Formats: sequence, structure tokens, C-alpha cells
Amino acid sequence: MRGIIVWLMLLGLITSGCLARADTGGNSTAYAALEPGAISEPAHDFTLETLTGETVTLSDLRGQWVVVNFWATWCSPCVKEMPYLQKMAAERDMVVLGVNFSEASETVAQFVADNNISFPILMNPDDITLLVYQVRGLPRTFVIAPDGTIALRIVGEVNPDQLDRWLDDHLAVARY
Repeated sequence: MRGIIVWLMLLGLITSGCLARADTGGNSTAYAALEPGAISEPAHDFTLETLTGETVTLSDLRGQWVVVNFWATWCSPCVKEMPYLQKMAAERDMVVLGVNFSEASETVAQFVADNNISFPILMNPDDITLLVYQVRGLPRTFVIAPDGTIALRIVGEVNPDQLDRWLDDHLAVARY
């Protein structure tokens, strides 16, 4: 059953050109922040293994700002935003997690080495995690607030200027 679900999700990604776009007035990035006063949605907890064999549990990071980015090496917008995510991990007081979309660990490890990625890359997300985070296209990015709620959803490629402004406004301060 898992194989069928993964196959259908891959088919959907391939036919959508790997990037789910929202109507953004010609801009390829959609920012859907929670409206003021809206009830915050708790982030779905998951435990996934990293490329190095360690495990990361999202709820263990409570108390910190966390960026969860679903990506793949074959997705050009995903590849394009990786240097920014690496910079964010190095310069901001937050945790960045890359969740690879079901690729072989050798492929991902080579990409990580070639691109000097130092933030944790999580592997093999389960179907429930992919469904709950609505990963129908890549990239898909979530900013999780210290209280464990989803503070921001980004469908498509991250726009660094817009995300930096949002983070500055919401207290995910820079280290520099």
C-alpha cells in the first residue's frame, strides 16, 4: 500500500512540474501566514532518521524556531533555495531541517557534500507526514514557532527577502 501511495504522490509531483504554485499575482512564492487572531495549528510531530543515522523528533525542538523544508535533488526550485536555507541555518537563531522526498541516501549524500549543506537532512518521511503537511508539490516549507505551532507555510520556492522580513518581524532573530 505504501508503494502505491508513494507512486501516486511521485506521479503528481512529476505532472505538476515539481512546483505547486499558488495565485500570487505573477510571483512564484506564496506566503500563507496565519491571520491575526486565528487559532494556531499544532505542527504534526514526526521522528525521522538523518543521513548520518541519527534521529530527529520535531517535538524535541519545542522552544526553538524551526524551519522544515520538504525537497528533492531533482526539483530545480528546491536546489535553488538550498544556499539560502544553509545561510539561514548558519546565521539565524533557529533550526533548519531538510526533509528529502524519498530519494536514495547515496544521491542525497552526494548532493549535500557537493553543496556544503550542514543542517540536518531527514530521510524517508512516512505517508502520514507527507499527507498532514500537504506535500503535493515541492518545495514546501513550514516555519514552526517555539510553541510547536505552524506559524508560516510557503508553497513553492522560498523568497529570501520576504522570508527574512517575516522572520525579523516574528522574533526569529539573526545571530549577526
